[in-house]
Amino acid sequence: MNILKQLLKKNKVYFFNYDKNSFFEGLYRFFGILIAPMLIKINPNFISLLSLLSGFIGFVLYIFFSIKIIYIVIFFLFSFILDFTDGLIARFNNKTSFYGRFIDGLFDILVISFLHIVFLIYLIENEIVQTKSIYFIIILVVIFLVPIQHLLLDRYAAIARWCNDLGAKKKIKPYLRDDFLGGVTKFLFDIQHLCIWLILFNYYIDNNFLITLFFSASGIASILNLTIYIYLSKKNFSGEENPLDNN
Repeated sequence: MNILKQLLKKNKVYFFNYDKNSFFEGLYRFFGILIAPMLIKINPNFISLLSLLSGFIGFVLYIFFSIKIIYIVIFFLFSFILDFTDGLIARFNNKTSFYGRFIDGLFDILVISFLHIVFLIYLIENEIVQTKSIYFIIILVVIFLVPIQHLLLDRYAAIARWCNDLGAKKKIKPYLRDDFLGGVTKFLFDIQHLCIWLILFNYYIDNNFLITLFFSASGIASILNLTIYIYLSKKNFSGEENPLDNN
């Protein structure tokens, strides 16, 4: 109980505070805090692996065993909760590491890609998407952009820090997405995760509509992120030189 109180106190600023994170990020963090005391002695990197495993199991169960989508979504939601739990435990136990951040980000990309593929197959099986249609191609592009946007964001952040370490003419912030879009990216994230949660209550809203909306929000978010960081790369890195390359 003491662990729970400490975690709640340290993280209360993130609960449903749109200045800090999106609504669903706050929700996943809250659920992560609730289960953290049960996992507090487990290595955070192993919890990251459990997050990946949960998403992968959902992926396999749908692809190869045709389990109902409502049950598959539960595996992915549990994965998202564990994704916040590993960081909470790492910080609580003072076991944060760059390796942990690396695998956490990598596993995030894999899990969300698994979910996109599951949703695409669902639309195909329900004859909403034909494999020879433009809609199918658009969704494939959206799925392709998921890892690309994360790769570009991480690449930008790494080079920004590199420039700062080499004494850049001006300090470059590694992450600037929210500075440009304010709450837009958070809102798009919330739209995607609202669609996922509503699939659990699909008596009132058609799953095909929810998944189509999910892909729309995902695609818009990816395009915005790619555009912002390509622009920022041109703006912030053009005037910087690497003295090691010039020797």
